[in-house]
Amino acid sequence: MSMATDFDRKHPRGVILIRALVTAWLLALTGILLAHGYWGWALVTAAGAVANIVWAYRVYRATMQ
Repeated sequence: MSMATDFDRKHPRGVILIRALVTAWLLALTGILLAHGYWGWALVTAAGAVANIVWAYRVYRATMQ
């Protein structure tokens, strides 16, 4: 099953770049939250980062072949 939408197929490099930047932001936010002791929120942002990078990888696999 392909997770790529029509927009992903038309602009795969831009979509992957934005997803990578959002993942970097979420990982930085996770580090900040962990440093301040907000473990629960850090887990939520870490899960979002993982989901985002997995989706970017799936778009890459579906469009860059």
